[in-house]
Amino acid sequence: MSLDKQTIATRYAKALFELVKENNTLDQTYQELISLRQIFEDNAGLESALAGVQLSLDEKKSLISELKKDFSPLVQNLIQMTFDYGRINCLVAIVDEFEHRYDADQKRLHADVVTAIQLDKQQQDQLKANLATRFQANEVVLHAKVDPEILGGVIVHADHKTLDGSLSSKIKQIRRLLVR
Repeated sequence: MSLDKQTIATRYAKALFELVKENNTLDQTYQELISLRQIFEDNAGLESALAGVQLSLDEKKSLISELKKDFSPLVQNLIQMTFDYGRINCLVAIVDEFEHRYDADQKRLHADVVTAIQLDKQQQDQLKANLATRFQANEVVLHAKVDPEILGGVIVHADHKTLDGSLSSKIKQIRRLLVR
């Protein structure tokens, strides 16, 4: 029975997270994994080349050796193990899952924010402070997007919740009430 990518990512990330937390190398490993993910993002065909049949085994091994050279032994082992077990195509998903665990451990909240106009620094700081209080987070990372269609206000997607304070949704709500 074959495991899906998310199940594999969850298992590997959990094991790695517990190990590095125990060894007090959590922050260092997190930074390395973010760098590793960036390599895969910057080189779009790398994952498919390592997982596919286009390259010979020797060419793949050479790429893996080159990929591992700048990382700690633990991250090198992760790269090698995912390659050896035919799960290199799950490596970015493992890093993503590790980051979710890291964020939860550090009480870091990622919030997707949609506004009608670009927020200035003071507005962003105020929104971060409000979200930190509401979600009991130590740090809030905003991923801002401007959408003039919401007319005004803000829509926040964070921690599997949506907070819709947009003017467009309030107008729609008033319309529904008037139609009754």
